[in-house]
Amino acid sequence: MSVVNADIRRILTVAVLAAAALVATPAADAAGLPPNPAADPFYAQPSPFPDVAPGTVLDSRPVTIRALTLPVPIRAWQVKYRSSDTRGGAIADVATIMQPVSPASKTLVSYQTAQDGLSLDCAPSYVLATGTALPAEELALMVPLLAAGHTVVTADYEGPRSEWTAGLTTAHGVIDGIRAAQSFAPAGLSGPATPTALMGYSGGALASQWANEVQPTYAPELKFAGVAAGGVPADIEYVARRIDGGVFAGIYIGAAVGLSRAYPEIDTATLLNARGKQAFEDVGKQCIAQFSVSQAFHRMSEYTTVPELLDVPSVRKVIAENVMGTRKPGSPTYFYQGIFDELALTPPVDALVRKYCAEGVTIQYHRIPIGDHVTVAVQGAPGALAYVHDRLAGKPAPSNC
Repeated sequence: MSVVNADIRRILTVAVLAAAALVATPAADAAGLPPNPAADPFYAQPSPFPDVAPGTVLDSRPVTIRALTLPVPIRAWQVKYRSSDTRGGAIADVATIMQPVSPASKTLVSYQTAQDGLSLDCAPSYVLATGTALPAEELALMVPLLAAGHTVVTADYEGPRSEWTAGLTTAHGVIDGIRAAQSFAPAGLSGPATPTALMGYSGGALASQWANEVQPTYAPELKFAGVAAGGVPADIEYVARRIDGGVFAGIYIGAAVGLSRAYPEIDTATLLNARGKQAFEDVGKQCIAQFSVSQAFHRMSEYTTVPELLDVPSVRKVIAENVMGTRKPGSPTYFYQGIFDELALTPPVDALVRKYCAEGVTIQYHRIPIGDHVTVAVQGAPGALAYVHDRLAGKPAPSNC
């Protein structure tokens, strides 16, 4: 059942305002674009690392947000903040905080992009500041949120080593980015009391829902009004086995690189053959637009010294730690899912929804009968936006469990 109702008019209104704002933006040349993160001291890890709580802002600076290299008329800052890696060690992440030029409503949306990369070149803080690589639909969904008066934070949630698909690193990055935004004085929010919702699609949905599952234990002082997550990769093993050797095989290989960074017990020195070591090195410098093409139709077995990487005991243990559903989420959730999604496959999402419902979580599940992984991102956007607006307005979360 869709949550789209009378709010369609409001969503369309803010979308029109957003489009008008972008069209009205004056042109600018590429001068003044920020340096690559590898050459930018702002991204460096503190040494020694200060003894501060997760979410503490370590550094900040104003930033210009760009679309197709042209400035977008909003206020924005980059903040560097303390977060935690998979094992709880201190790391510094970067998030981008954005506000409309007119006074914001003191509500916060944590928008998780599909960061989907293995280099800081893919990090949202960098691509938002350069306007050269962020998929258009991501900014197209952030701008209506800003036009509606919400503050938006989007974190580089993979951490400084780009540990793509590592659930705990990802969850910590999102949650601590929220903590940083809520406490960042120039944003004028109300700390943990700030009404806060989360939103993301595909890789951004993975990050959003992992944060939802981890929040009750990692950040009990927070309470999310709701989470809108679409095209969720709920079971990475299920997906990996089905895309291996196919058009999306590069996504499996990229995910393996990201997890091996977070979990050194995945002994790539012995599990990879020479060809695999080269592939992991190459993919480890790329974003999804590159490795999804270069690694398409390859099988993982081409790169390993074992017949099936997913059956190796150390790998199985890591997979078990990175499949959703082992924790009860802290907040109501709106899932939207294309039933013919060829990447974030539907059976694991169906199973996850059943499990959450059985645990008493308030779930609204919208199964979309037509479309693929890319088109459902667009089809499902109005419902996701309406859900977020309603939760931040204090309306009770619906359920169709």
